[in-house]
Amino acid sequence: MTEDWANLPENLNPSDPGAQIALVSTMDPYTRLEPNSTGEVLFVDDAGTVHVAWDDGSTLGLIPGVDRWRRMHPRWLPTPMREEVK
Repeated sequence: MTEDWANLPENLNPSDPGAQIALVSTMDPYTRLEPNSTGEVLFVDDAGTVHVAWDDGSTLGLIPGVDRWRRMHPRWLPTPMREEVK
């Protein structure tokens, strides 16, 4: 399995928004996003563009075959710290 596997639209189910992803690369010269930027998939449109709410506020849509990204495993997602009750 390669990173490209994660870029197939069928692996980002539009009926299951909320997948957490990290940007690998983009061909967009005007974006401020950098590799390893993270965000949440909002939906995949009819053209196959993956619309993402990036954690830094950007709204760049990803194009399969042009941009590259990877799904984040739930184990690596940030979790809130809990205070220990004494």
